Amino acid sequence: MSPRPTPPFARALALLVCLAALVVAPFTAAAQPHPEAPTAAPEPIPDELVLGFNPAENAQTLQRSADELAHALSERIHIPVRATVTLDYTTLVESMRSGHVHLGWLTPSPLVLAERLFGVRVLLTQVRRGKPTYYSALVVRDDSRFHSLDDLRGASIAWVDPTSTSGYVIPRYLVLQRGLDPSHFFARQVFAGQHDAAVIAVQRGQVDAAAVWADPPEEHTGAWTRYLAHRPGPRLRPLLYSPPVPSDAIATTETFARTHPLLIRNVSAALVSLGQSEEGRQILRRLNSTDGFVPTDAAAYDIVRRAFRATRDEQTRSRSGRFDHPEHVTVFAALLVLTLALGLGVLKKHPRAQRVAAWTLFAAALVWSAQAARLPPGDFLRGWRDIGNFVRGMFPPDTRVVAEVLEATVLTIRLALVGTVVGVPFAFALGLLAAENVNPIAWLRRAARFAANLNRSIDLLIVGLILVSAYGPGAFPGVGALAIHTVGSLGKQFYETLETMDPGPVEAMWSVGGTRLQTIRWGIWPQFVPHFVSQSLFRFELNVRGAVVLGLVGAQGIGFLLQTYMRGAEYAKVTVVIAAIVVLVMGLDAVSSRLRRDAR
Repeated sequence: MSPRPTPPFARALALLVCLAALVVAPFTAAAQPHPEAPTAAPEPIPDELVLGFNPAENAQTLQRSADELAHALSERIHIPVRATVTLDYTTLVESMRSGHVHLGWLTPSPLVLAERLFGVRVLLTQVRRGKPTYYSALVVRDDSRFHSLDDLRGASIAWVDPTSTSGYVIPRYLVLQRGLDPSHFFARQVFAGQHDAAVIAVQRGQVDAAAVWADPPEEHTGAWTRYLAHRPGPRLRPLLYSPPVPSDAIATTETFARTHPLLIRNVSAALVSLGQSEEGRQILRRLNSTDGFVPTDAAAYDIVRRAFRATRDEQTRSRSGRFDHPEHVTVFAALLVLTLALGLGVLKKHPRAQRVAAWTLFAAALVWSAQAARLPPGDFLRGWRDIGNFVRGMFPPDTRVVAEVLEATVLTIRLALVGTVVGVPFAFALGLLAAENVNPIAWLRRAARFAANLNRSIDLLIVGLILVSAYGPGAFPGVGALAIHTVGSLGKQFYETLETMDPGPVEAMWSVGGTRLQTIRWGIWPQFVPHFVSQSLFRFELNVRGAVVLGLVGAQGIGFLLQTYMRGAEYAKVTVVIAAIVVLVMGLDAVSSRLRRDAR
C-alpha cells in the first residue's frame, strides 16, 4: 500500500513546530542545569589581609596599636590580618599600587594622590569627637603682631609636608582662594616634616606662622595645644581656620575590591562594628584617637581633590619656564667658565698668577655658597641654645628601650651583612669587566664603567623607594638597595685597584701560554686578595652606617627606631639608639681593621 500523502496544512504545521523548537532550544538548554556546565568560580581568599598605616608620630607605638586592630579584625573576618607601618605616605601608596598592602589608612591628600596613580575605592571614614571631619589652621605666636592673613604678607611660614592635607594642601588652597600667590605672598617657606616640628618652629621664632591640624574652631585646640602642652615658652593662637575637611579614609584598590567583593564588605562591616563596642573603641582610640568608622563614598573628598589640583597647578605655574633666582645661575655659570679657563691653562705661563687666581676663585665660590646658608649671627647663637635644650632632653637615657634597641641593632647587622655578601660577587665581576689590564674589549669595558658610575649616581634612598614600589615595605627593599649600591661603589674600587696591580706576574703567565682565566687566577688574584678583603670589609661598615635607609623603606632596623623616636620627640630614647650606633660602628671598625691587617 502506498503511503498517504501529507496534507499541505499538516506539512506547514510540522514546519512551524520545527522552527519553534530550533528557536526555543537554546534558551531551554540554558535554563536546564548541565552536568558538565561550569559553575561560578568562588571568590579567592588571600592568605592574609595586609593593612597599611603611616605614623603621625611614633611608629613603634603605632605598630603595637595597629597589631591590636589587626588581631581584632582577624577574629571577626576569620582570616589572618597583618598590620604594616611605613614612615611616609608615598611608600604606603606605592605599596597599595603594587598589591603588597590591601587596605590603607590614608589621610585625604595621599588618598587623592593614590587616585591619580591607580583606581581607588573609598570604604570608610574615621570619626573623631562624633564627626567624620577635622580642620586645618594657620597659627602664630600669641605675642605676635599678626591678626589676619593679610598681616602675614612678607612673613615666613612652615608647612608640614607636600602630601599633608591640613599642613599644606588645604591651607595653601585657602590662600589661593583669596587671590594671593603663596610663592610671592610669603617671604620664606619651609617644610617642617611633622606637625609638632612646625608648631615648635613657631614657638622658637624660627618662622612666623605654621599650618597644622586643628579641632573644631569652637574648641580652640589642635596641634599647637597638644604638642606644646608641656613645653615652656610662648603660647600659640589660631589665625585662620579652614572649612571642615573629611577625615582619614580606609581605602583599597579597585582591583582588590573587584576580586574580593565579599571580603571587602565583611572587612567594612567588621571595622564599623569595632567602633560600636567598648573594647573596639579602646583599640581605635589607642591607634589614632579614633571613635569609629562610618561608610562613605569618594564624593565626600571633592574639596580635597579641588585643593590638591589647585596647589599642584599653582606650583607648576609659578615654576614653569622661569628661575626663581636667575642671578644664582649666572654666578654659577661665571664661576664654572673661570674654573674651566684655569683648568685649560690660560695662566700656565704665569704660575704665580695662576695660583692667586685659583685661590681667589675658590674664596669667591665659598663666600657665595655660604650665603645660601642664611645664618645670621643672632640665629647662630640662638641655635646653640636650642641645641642645649635638645641635649638636655636626651638625659637621662631611657634604658627601658635597651632590649628593643639591641634587637634592632642585631637585625641591622644581619641585613647589612646580607646586602654586602650579595653585592660583592657582582661588584667583583663588574670590576673585572671594567679593568683595562683584564678586559681587552674596549666597548665592554666602557659599558661596565658606565654601569658602575650610573649605579653610584643614584642615591641609596631612591633605590630603596623603587624597590618598595615593587616589593612593598619591609626588609627586602633595604637589603636590595644596599646590595645594588654595593655593586656600583665597590665595583669602581675593584677596577681601579686591579689596574694598579704589578704587571709582572700577568706577563709571566702570558709568556708561558696561560689562558685568560689562568692569568686572572694566578697572576692577578694573589695580589688582589688583600685589597678585596679590605675593601669588602670597609663596604660592610658603610652598609651598617646606611641603616637609616633601611628604616626609611620600612625595615625594622636601628635606623627605623632612630627616626621614629626623633619624630616622636622621644629624645631620651634617641640617646640609647645613638649609643648603640657608636658602639656598633667602633666595634666593626676594630674587627675589620684587624681582619684587614691579617689579610695583607
